[in-house]
Amino acid sequence: MTEPDAPRRAAALLHSTHDPATYEALTRKHRLTVVHTIHTDTVAVLAALIAVQYALEHAADAVVIPHLGTLGPRTPWWLVTQAADLITGTQKYPLGSALTTQHRTEQ
Repeated sequence: MTEPDAPRRAAALLHSTHDPATYEALTRKHRLTVVHTIHTDTVAVLAALIAVQYALEHAADAVVIPHLGTLGPRTPWWLVTQAADLITGTQKYPLGSALTTQHRTEQ
């Protein structure tokens, strides 16, 4: 069992416009040990899939994406919360939070 104060494993997804100070502050605040860093400027859908892949591959507890803020209801970033906690520049979305936030509509 993990100690409550032990650092958590994280994958970081960094956009070329990310602010290094914000990134460092988030890793300290959430006690993250970054186990893999992804540098990409690709579209959100692909970047979210990449983040999930590396979170699973590296058994990360969280994915930190400092250039994101609050998530809108239909953004692809919710996918990340199916694999790990999502930590943005302004908020933390827990693992599984997409299930309670997103509502699928039948067509």
